[in-house]
Amino acid sequence: MKPERLSWRVGLPFVLVVLAATVTLVAYLTNESAAEARTRLEHLAAADAAFLVQQGLPTSERMARDLQRVTGFEVYFRHRNGTTPELPPAHRAALEGIPADGRAHRRGDLECVAAPLAGDDALLLVRAAGRELHEPRVLVVLGSFWLLALLTAWLVGRGLVRPLQRLAAHLPAIDRPGPLALPEARRGDEIGDVARAFLAARSALHEERQQRLSAERLAALGRLTAAFAHEVQNPIAAIKMHAQLARGGPAEATAAIVEHEVGRIENLLNQWMFLCRPDPPRRHPVDLAELLAEVVAGHRAQLDHARVRAVLGGESPLPVSCDRRRLAQVFSNLLTNAVQAMPAGGGLAIDARSAGGHAEVAFTDGGPGFSAAALAHFAELFFSEKEGGMGIGLSVANEIVRAHGGSLRAENVPGGGARVVVALPGPTTAGTPP
Repeated sequence: MKPERLSWRVGLPFVLVVLAATVTLVAYLTNESAAEARTRLEHLAAADAAFLVQQGLPTSERMARDLQRVTGFEVYFRHRNGTTPELPPAHRAALEGIPADGRAHRRGDLECVAAPLAGDDALLLVRAAGRELHEPRVLVVLGSFWLLALLTAWLVGRGLVRPLQRLAAHLPAIDRPGPLALPEARRGDEIGDVARAFLAARSALHEERQQRLSAERLAALGRLTAAFAHEVQNPIAAIKMHAQLARGGPAEATAAIVEHEVGRIENLLNQWMFLCRPDPPRRHPVDLAELLAEVVAGHRAQLDHARVRAVLGGESPLPVSCDRRRLAQVFSNLLTNAVQAMPAGGGLAIDARSAGGHAEVAFTDGGPGFSAAALAHFAELFFSEKEGGMGIGLSVANEIVRAHGGSLRAENVPGGGARVVVALPGPTTAGTPP
């Protein structure tokens, strides 16, 4: 086990604490056992001495052996001229001179109590000291403590070290696709926080990877689209020029339709080109009311065919500084979407006015309104609920408005219909860019 491992960092302090607690516990238990043994020795010596005096029993060697058998201690009778039985040589130096005060006295490895008898005689009870550690009670307490310490160590390892080891084992799977089950993430402690943070980082990594792949695909598509649009612009210009030359002749109606449809193709190409190369707007003073009137006039044929009545309202003039061509593209996209939202015809209100230091243009149609998904993904690239829709018109409009420092928002109108609002910085004084 390496010293820098968590199990070593946790285990070593725990072992040191257990050892210190064991030493303290042993010292306490041995002191308590020694004190109890001394007390028991003193009580037993006093009781035996009182019994001998009351009964007048002889202090003979046989009596000493009987008391030793009953008490479990060495028993001697001390007289003026010696002891009965005679003290062993190993005890003689240690036990001589112990006062007959009924108190336990420690002499080396021996503990002795001298209880007074008749005259100068005394009863000596002797036991071997220092064996308290071998008593069953001390061993039981120490064994229980060590079992508790082992159980605690197992619980700490199971609750702390093992979950972290499992988390470390899952780290190589952070970049693998698919779901990853981490039981530790259901925990309410710090390990659960680490597991949830791991899953969140993994999810963010996969999301970033998907976004990067999408960006790479879009970049490749953009390069392809730019090349395609560049090649198509020349034939479009030729078709448009011939349609304009045919104006005033017998095929004027057909030429007008061709020119209108070519204009739609050109508008679509411009949107794709903007996605590929979103150039910054070229700002000039523009009257929004005048620009909206031009856009509506350009879509007059489409409005009449769809039986949609467009009503312009609000302030006029309403000057702002913007890229006229780009902003006309925004209004054209919004008008087209509003017409497509009313297949059976209806009314379209276009209102332009200043509000709170900026200009707002609101397109309010009489259609069914936005769905919850459409509002949630409003202006998101390639999202469309229309059959055959490509989902780029609103996205391009939103990017153009944002490039002007404005915003695009959508909402449903109470009672039916949808409203899309373009907010632009301004209005400003005509001829003075912001």
